[in-house]
Amino acid sequence: MKKTRRSNRYIIFLSAACYAATFACGQEAHDTGNARDAVHDHEGHDEHEGHDEHEGHDDHEGHDEHEGHDEHEGHDEHGGGIRLEPEVLKEFGIEIKKAAPGTLDLVTNHPGEVHVNEDQTAHISPRYPGLVIEVKKSIGDQVQKGDVLAVLEGNESLASYHVKSLIPGTIIERHITLGESLKEDDVVFTVTNLKTVWIDLTVYQKDIARVQPGQDVVISGGESLPVVTGAISYVSPTVDEHTRTSLARVVLPNPDGNWRPGMFVTGSITVSTRESRVVVPRDAIISIEGSPSIFVQTDDGLVPRTVEIGMRDGTRVEILKGLEPGERFASRNVLPLKAELNRAALEHAGHAH
Repeated sequence: MKKTRRSNRYIIFLSAACYAATFACGQEAHDTGNARDAVHDHEGHDEHEGHDEHEGHDDHEGHDEHEGHDEHEGHDEHGGGIRLEPEVLKEFGIEIKKAAPGTLDLVTNHPGEVHVNEDQTAHISPRYPGLVIEVKKSIGDQVQKGDVLAVLEGNESLASYHVKSLIPGTIIERHITLGESLKEDDVVFTVTNLKTVWIDLTVYQKDIARVQPGQDVVISGGESLPVVTGAISYVSPTVDEHTRTSLARVVLPNPDGNWRPGMFVTGSITVSTRESRVVVPRDAIISIEGSPSIFVQTDDGLVPRTVEIGMRDGTRVEILKGLEPGERFASRNVLPLKAELNRAALEHAGHAH
């Protein structure tokens, strides 16, 4: 009998979980509050309906209306709790954790772009005006300091001389062709060392006071790139008069060449931290009848409880009221619990009629 009832409970909860997607889209068939009102109405009139309790007999005599089955199996009919076996919780990935203090990080997100490190970049020009008689390097070539990039013939001396790289790095620009006549201020090659790059982040006016040199920045550039952490090395002392934004810069190591100049990125800066009395995963919060709620483990099972939330970060939420340290609660995959709660309420409402 015990195995049968456990199996029935599992089937009921499985059916309720299948409704979860519908509830998540805001398509609940009936209002839970109305269903609960129907339950209370049922409880207030059931024992008197259809007979007079003083008619000389005991309405429980000879049988027990609940004998042999539990029509509310899977939840507690009095406290509104949901009772589930450990294996069912595991099957649906519902985790039970103990409420505890924690630290929340206030994070601001900033759009940015990858630029060459100008401190590791050289703009190379001819030493004297002359005619280009040989070009040895092209864009993308790796060079060392002192490598010959081109050969020119001086206009006055008619002697040839070499245009050399001033630093090791990669040629990213070339403005020189064979037979071209050049002046001494023409920039013919740009060489940069891409072992480091600049990440220039846009800082909006509301965040300027909270962004400082030395703060860590988590930098992401999309699914194809690893998430990395750097530190702010420079914050512009001025604000752009057109955009009303400032600039924060990270000098980022780039040993594998993943971060290419021109890429757009996002930088997340932790601008403050806060110790909180109770912190829960964001996945533990679910809206029930328009209020943020948490399923708390009680003697009646998992019971939804309205909570007041405070500060939040990317993954966690501060609970100001409604959950005490040490109480156990469902920390993830709580949508099937809401579905079961609605199913149970509707079942009660149906029995009331």
